[in-house]
Amino acid sequence: MSITLFNPEQWLETMVRGIKDYTLDGLHKSIVDDGNNYVGEEVYEVVMEFPSTDMIARKVPFVKTLIHFEIDDVEDRIMGFGENVFRENYDPLLFQISPQEGREHRVNFDVGIWSSDRSGGTTSRLRAYQVISNLFLGGLAVEKLRTATTAYDPVDSKPDSAIDILDFSGGRFITDTVNDVTIYRMIDCMLTTRCYSRTPLDPIQPTIEDVDQIQVINIDDHLIP
Repeated sequence: MSITLFNPEQWLETMVRGIKDYTLDGLHKSIVDDGNNYVGEEVYEVVMEFPSTDMIARKVPFVKTLIHFEIDDVEDRIMGFGENVFRENYDPLLFQISPQEGREHRVNFDVGIWSSDRSGGTTSRLRAYQVISNLFLGGLAVEKLRTATTAYDPVDSKPDSAIDILDFSGGRFITDTVNDVTIYRMIDCMLTTRCYSRTPLDPIQPTIEDVDQIQVINIDDHLIP
């Protein structure tokens, strides 16, 4: 299963897609059939929003256990001091630069699980929580997400910025009812992530190179080049 790589110039879009793909991949590989094939995608579904009333009404009773990630808070921070230029992108042929600023972003996701008797009931809810806690809690999880979402810098071919896990905590189980169908949920779980971005390339700006000067000598009011 392909996982979206993090792009510092499209940081929020690729963060959300990377987390979704990473979660789906982990859930998919958490279940195997008799032929030792991964079949988790037949059991779980991931959405990157809090399910709307219409969505829940359409899916109840759940055929697949649903896991949602809803952005709850975004904190943007400027990095460095002064002009905060992270990369100048100098073009030696055109004698021009296209500066980019560096920024830090911390994003909190509300994480929830939705299951019904048809999709596995309380057992499916327990297993889903076990999988996502393994995906987002602890040092191994931090490294796995970074490795899965790291792209390479187009300028120097070195590893570029990726998605960091700062915290995964909380979670409590409740039982709800939708259209007379019992729903087994997990609520109050929070995932906190961090990434670093750079602003998109602006139109290139001219730079000043060497200034050519005509040397003259002043002798008896005559200019001799």
